[in-house]
Amino acid sequence: MRFIQPVLLALAVMLAASAPAAAQNVPTAPRIIYAVVFGVLFDEVGEVRQLRLVKVAEPRRGHADAEGVTIPEVYVASVRKLLATPRYRPKPGIVKPDEIFTYFFYDPDQPARADFDPRPQR
Repeated sequence: MRFIQPVLLALAVMLAASAPAAAQNVPTAPRIIYAVVFGVLFDEVGEVRQLRLVKVAEPRRGHADAEGVTIPEVYVASVRKLLATPRYRPKPGIVKPDEIFTYFFYDPDQPARADFDPRPQR
């Protein structure tokens, strides 16, 4: 009986010590990133006149529509702000009044960020 108690105690200590390591190895659900396609209409001076959401797709499934994904207004406002930066804004006088299409990535964990890009840097 005296021999069994220390063995059980040692076994319990080893199990307790290995529990946090085992918990770290639990696989998590893969993070889903969406591609959001917008139709953009610029005015003559390069300001965004109209911005409309065209499609939400899940790139990991090809061009499949992402069913049941709601894009928040804070994300659309972030896209509008990003389109006003020199990187996206067309030069005044060159713009024809025609709708162009562009996409941005949407991460549900970061709904206010339109500048998110999950692709590796080249």
